[in-house]
Formats: sequence, structure tokens, C-alpha cells
Amino acid sequence: MEYQPDVRRITGEGGVIASVAPASLAAQIGLRPGDTIVAIDGQRLRDVIDYRFAIAEERVTLLVRAADGCEREITLEKDPDDDLGIEFTEPLFDRLRTCNNKCPFCFLTQMPKGFRKTLYLKDDDYRLSFLYANFVTFTNLTEADWERIERQRLSPLHISVHATDPFWRAIMLGKRDVPDVREQIKRLGRAGIRVHTQIVACPQVNDGAVLRQSIEDLIALHPTVESIAVVPVGLTKFRFEGKAPKTIRAAIQVHETPEWIDTNWERQPLWEDPLAPIPLRTGEQSLHDPAMGFCSRLGAVTDVPLRCYTPTEAAAVIDLIEPYRARCYEQFGLHLVYASDEFYLLAGRPIPPAETYDDMPQYSNGVGMVRDFLDGWMRARRRLPTRIARPTRLALVCGTLIAPIMEQVAARLNRIEHLSVQVVAVVNQFFGETVTVSGLLTAQDVIPALRAAGCDRALLPRVMFDYTGERTIDDYTLTRIAAEAGMPVALAGEAEELVRYVGALAQRD
Repeated sequence: MEYQPDVRRITGEGGVIASVAPASLAAQIGLRPGDTIVAIDGQRLRDVIDYRFAIAEERVTLLVRAADGCEREITLEKDPDDDLGIEFTEPLFDRLRTCNNKCPFCFLTQMPKGFRKTLYLKDDDYRLSFLYANFVTFTNLTEADWERIERQRLSPLHISVHATDPFWRAIMLGKRDVPDVREQIKRLGRAGIRVHTQIVACPQVNDGAVLRQSIEDLIALHPTVESIAVVPVGLTKFRFEGKAPKTIRAAIQVHETPEWIDTNWERQPLWEDPLAPIPLRTGEQSLHDPAMGFCSRLGAVTDVPLRCYTPTEAAAVIDLIEPYRARCYEQFGLHLVYASDEFYLLAGRPIPPAETYDDMPQYSNGVGMVRDFLDGWMRARRRLPTRIARPTRLALVCGTLIAPIMEQVAARLNRIEHLSVQVVAVVNQFFGETVTVSGLLTAQDVIPALRAAGCDRALLPRVMFDYTGERTIDDYTLTRIAAEAGMPVALAGEAEELVRYVGALAQRD
């Protein structure tokens, strides 16, 4: 799950200290958790990036505000490479940049009510792209933002492209006035900044010929573009229940319902607002009335159903991408273009070998995770014990998509004496059966599945939990899941963690 900021702790008053390392410079000068670093050398801090640049000096003066409101200045001398030894409660100190797009596949409009507020926050902040590899659209930048990116060399950045053609990118972002992402990437390249890109593909919309053009355009921007990931659209049942947007057009219009309009991003023109024509594809003549709204001028293009990929369509996407991978490797020495693991699993295709993922630049985007797990499992399983101390029934919890892979793991574990392993492939009742990945499992679905399995203990996928590994998407902790499931539970994200867990079972008295 991408990093989710907590806006309650972004005050605009500086960076609030969460922890101070023992014996650090911060501890020596008396900084404490709860103190706020307001400025360094007279420069007010907007975020942890400003902080890192400001302390890279031999002599710095901190303006610190204590929890009781008292302020003091502290001057210290240090090596420019020395950190103070503090962690902040949030990486952003001023306001969060929110999203001004209306993407038809936006996951936030597919969420039910009742979750913690941070899960409904539509962030699109280039600083989180730099700090945490969050993907952003680059549609809300000011010239001052560009100057800062170039001055501080914030590289690499992660951009959601979806389509390079302005016409199709306008559709995928649900708005007309989108900047040309190709020109934006060229500007970043001139500043020496590298970019990782992603394309969220929707069947019969931005795949096929549109995807082919997007890939070719982005390949032409290498080496500024260091990776291109193609991931399938994800849709929950809440997309089709209640609001029931069956088409791209209807899905975009969800953003204009009272539930969403003017909530936490700048207001965009409604369908009926008179707009200037959006850019059309090269050589295409507009037949639309400029006085008509965005949706009307797009016409039948946005009446395409918004739906998930079929196995046959997933295979077609892979077949489109694979020749580009081979071409890029021959030309650049790296494959550059990657289909997400989900496409291979859905199509029933073998997962490519590790070397075809290069250094796995989009691992956190679901590209190469399965291959990494499989290779890690091949190495780690050699250290499995032959027997464990006493009979144990262990549940391996996962989403339905990865279940066949986990069955292979379970088959090997079941050769261990006294260990009985069952793969509990949890059907996602909460978000709907079209959601098959482990990362969107909720505790509310996992707990009944564990009770029904009748095991003694369980291993849960680490991707079920937030960035900190503390809470599921429906706000359950590991302790609460264990209590309600009636068994000990633990987390495992890598094969090595799984093997260590089984090894610990062998050591029990």
C-alpha cells in the first residue's frame, strides 16, 4: 500500500519530532519528541526534504518550538554529512497536495464509507513521489514547484502516465486541461532527473493501439524514463453498486456527486460547463461543438464499459509488451517495459525469470514480486526443518489470484513431519470477487475464513497491512485479528520470513 499521510499531523508550523535516537546530536542538544523544528538558518521548513538540505552544513541554527509553545534557537557545529538523529511524525510539514483529476478508475471512489479518513484522501503530491515512490500525475504543479524540483534535484520521480496521447490522457484523467506528459518528462530529463512511469490499463480504452503508442513514446524518452509498468485496472463492487457507473463516462461523473465534489481537491468543471475543445489526436478534425461539455464532446469514446480484464485480454497485453522488452534489452541492455504480475497470473502464463525484471525498479507496484518470492522460496526452503516439535495445523492466508503459487509452497511444507499446511484463499466479499489480490484483503473477510479453516495458527500476507505494518485497510491490528480468529497470527511478506517462522515452530518445547 502506498504511503498515506495523516493530515491531522500536518500543521504548517514545521516538523514535529516523533523520536530522538539515543546519543545522537539531537539528544545532545536537548531535542525531545513533541518538539517542532520550525526553521533552520532562517528558512522555514516545508517538509523533510527541506530539512535534509538545510542540515547539510557545518554550522546550522535551529528554531525549535517546545510542546508548551516556548521557542528557542540552537546553533551547533557538525560534519555536513551528519544527521541529527530524529524522526518526524510526518514527512510533510505544510499542506498536502491533493488530486485535481477525475480518473474513472480512481480507487477512492470505489471505497465504502466508514474507514479511517486517511484512506479517502486523494493525494497527488510530487514530494511523496520522491520520498516514497508514490505515483503522481504531475497535473497540479506550479512553476515554483518545477523550479524546486530542478533546484533540489528530486530524483527519481514516479509518474502516472496512463496514456501519452493528450486526447486519451484527458480521458484517463477525466479532465480536459492536462499538460503534455511527454514535454514534462523532457523537462525533467534536461534537469538530470530520472522518472519511473506507470500505465493503468483499462480494457478497450487505453490498451491496444493506445498502449502501443504510449510505450513507444516513453521508450523514446529513455534514459530519462527508467521504467514503464503496465498494471491492470482494479475495480471493487462499490463501483457498480449504488452509484452503478457502468461506463468510463459514468465513472468520471462520480467525482461530481455531492459525496465527492469540492472535498479535498480543487474543483474541476462539470460536464455541462462550456469548455474549449480538448486536444485531439494528430490529424483528427473536431466535429464537436465547443460550447458542449467535456463528456458530450467525447461522445461514444467514453461509453465503453469500465470492467476488469479477462484472461484472454490479459494474455493479449502481455503479447503486446513482450516484443518491446526484447527490443529494449537489445538496444539499452535493460528490458525497461514490464507487465505487472497480475497480468501473468490472470492469463495463466509463467512468471518471467528474475533477470528480465532488471533491478526490479517497480517492485512495490506489483512488478516482479511473485518472481522474487518464488526465487526466494527456492533458496530458503533448503533450510526447512524435517520435523517440528508437535502437531500443528498452519493456515497460509492469501488472495485468490496468488493461491496456485501458494499451493506449491504448501505442498513442500506438508512434507515436514507434524506440520499440516492449508492455503486459505480468501474470497474478497468486502470489495467484491473481482478484487483478487492479497493487498486488498480485509480482516472482516480473513477472520471468518480462518475460523472455518480450523487451523491452530495462521500466517497473513504482510501486504494486507499499511505502510507501517500496523493496520489493515479496515483498521484491524494483528492483535485484534488473533483475538477474533481465536488463534495466534503472524505476518510474512518474503519466503525467508516464512521459513524462519516454520523453523521457530521446530524449536518449541
